Amino acid sequence: MKIKWVRGNDYISFKRPNVWFVQGVRGSGKSSFLEHLANIHLKLGNSILDLFGSRDGEGLAWLRSPWAEEKRILLLRGSNVLVDCSYDVKTVGEVSLKDFEKYDIIISASPLYSSMDQEFLEVARLTDKIYKRVHWRRMMFVIMREAANFLYSRLKLLDDQTEAKAQTVYMLREGRHCGISFGLDSVRLLSIDVDIRGLSDYLILKAQGIHGLSRELKWLYRYFNPHELRKLKPHQFVIVTRRGSVGWGVFKKIPWHKKEKEDILKAVDIKVEYLEEPEKGVNRGKYKTVGDEEHAEIIRLKIEENLGIHVIADKLGRSPRTIHTHIRDHDHYIESLGLCPRCKRAGSIYAIRKTTDREEEPPLVIPPPRVKNKT
Repeated sequence: MKIKWVRGNDYISFKRPNVWFVQGVRGSGKSSFLEHLANIHLKLGNSILDLFGSRDGEGLAWLRSPWAEEKRILLLRGSNVLVDCSYDVKTVGEVSLKDFEKYDIIISASPLYSSMDQEFLEVARLTDKIYKRVHWRRMMFVIMREAANFLYSRLKLLDDQTEAKAQTVYMLREGRHCGISFGLDSVRLLSIDVDIRGLSDYLILKAQGIHGLSRELKWLYRYFNPHELRKLKPHQFVIVTRRGSVGWGVFKKIPWHKKEKEDILKAVDIKVEYLEEPEKGVNRGKYKTVGDEEHAEIIRLKIEENLGIHVIADKLGRSPRTIHTHIRDHDHYIESLGLCPRCKRAGSIYAIRKTTDREEEPPLVIPPPRVKNKT
């Protein structure tokens, strides 16, 4: 990356957690620029987390980059998605804080989830785990390929737009204390709240298209020709730093970036099978039905922790009668079908095990009595 400063002169450090915000029309090279930044972080020994790629799985293009041969890679999948590949694969529930240090590249790609709702919910849970890092060995660069998706994912957990926005702002602001550098992109600058935009250390402007610069950035026309900004090539960009410096830059295009209409799953030899999606609980007036995941949790508490019906009911906020019904139905399914379809849809390891089954203990071997030798 080369920059010619036209106002001020900033030294860009990749050893500090910064927030990069990239804005431009579709096809302007926003994702390529974020991948370029990620390349720099990998060269410095940092790790990367690639989130919210397009539905066609552009984040999986990392698997054909030169880094795939020397870096440790982890793919994230939905609980009801089977992934056959040569890389490590985990659900978000299986990811631990140690994995953020163990793996160099962690990819959450849309084709590895059964729906957008599942992807947003799982990524929200994943970001919650990241912010539990109280210490770190190396910095992590998080790629948010569409900044608005970060806010949508928080809404999946909170169902309150104000609180979701507040948490998004908090995460971007406090990321530096968790060793996290962010790279976000957006088609329109004003589609992202001003409080979020204001946290950017570096604003990167790509081709602006027919709309041109927003009102708050029109002062940049004093340094750049409006016609040139509308038609910037994918390898060109304008940079505005937090200190007010302005520059004109270029970077090398990523040769392994996913091409339009390309089947990336086939290109990187990944086979994906989507299982039936878990049924969710439905609000019906004064009560909510039990979804597949909650059913699986009831069975887990019964088998794994050996809790009583009343204890499980208090723990989950359900009636003992509801808990008893689900335990009874689970055992009935296994007796008649050989498995519990609700546990299977939820991806539970107890889908083929009854609650009354107990793991066999090794037989007790009683040694024969010792006979003293007569002398």
